[in-house]
Amino acid sequence: MRIIFIYILTLSIIVCSDDEDIVETNIVNLKEYTVDKSSYCKERAEPKNLIWFQNFDENYLSPDVWNYSTSNGFYDGKEFISGWGNGELQYYTKPRKLESNNNTSKNLFIENGYLKIQPIYRKDKSRISSGEDAYNFTSARINTKNLKSFSYPSKISICFKVPKGIGFWPAFWLMPSEDIRWPVGGEIDILENRGRISNISSSALHFGKQWNKKSTLVGEALIPRQVRFQDKFHSISLVWKENVIAFYLDNSSDPYFTINSDHPEFQKYKYPFNRDYYMILNVAVGGKYDDYWVDFDAFCNDEECSNKEDPDSHRFIIDWIEYERL
Repeated sequence: MRIIFIYILTLSIIVCSDDEDIVETNIVNLKEYTVDKSSYCKERAEPKNLIWFQNFDENYLSPDVWNYSTSNGFYDGKEFISGWGNGELQYYTKPRKLESNNNTSKNLFIENGYLKIQPIYRKDKSRISSGEDAYNFTSARINTKNLKSFSYPSKISICFKVPKGIGFWPAFWLMPSEDIRWPVGGEIDILENRGRISNISSSALHFGKQWNKKSTLVGEALIPRQVRFQDKFHSISLVWKENVIAFYLDNSSDPYFTINSDHPEFQKYKYPFNRDYYMILNVAVGGKYDDYWVDFDAFCNDEECSNKEDPDSHRFIIDWIEYERL
């Protein structure tokens, strides 16, 4: 209901959700959206300004840059937190021995210059390895931890298209390079999307003292339905400076979300974002981000996604990533 209200009034609006996230929604309606194109991503950076980039031109994921995360959760001390603390349904896989030459898997592969992540649903639960619970969903999550770090002043951009269907939760985000308990070191979500909502992409900052004493600031970009995120490629750029973070969509000259260290929430908790971070790319399934909704029929049933006429509509597709000096 809130989405319809914002769309009709074409206003920027700030609300607090049930879990007290502070959400700001802004409409982005660029002139170029009146022209039908497959991609509205921003212009590529000048090579001289690039610190690092990924074009995915080869069918090979570099192990010198990317790690795979596995499992359905993590350990907090001796306690295993299933569902990654969010009630997620997927088990993250890594390449099997037969797949290791390209460092890709059935859930993550490179095809025609695009990195693609696809969750797979199997009606009969499969046991990933001995001692593990069985799962209906598998997916992929990769990160650059201990391999490549990112800091300010910089601009990090991604050109992407998101999967269509209730239960998809694609994300591109940053976590602290140092070992520091969440959310003390902060978390920067460059993009997150709900598979059932086609024309909103969100960015967020998480910070605080502990999981139940924290703040979350969210910025949503709302676009016209004819150029929705599930059908067209778009780019989101994080412009990252000391004490200031801003997010831009496509070639827009105005950010849809800006936060600085003077924000009132940083009177409650220390501003943590002046440090090094690493990247994460993943697609989760279900979870609290969209109230645990899942349509099992929206997902691929096998590696080839043979149950779908348009497999790419059910995949998180990344064209390129740039890390640019400012």
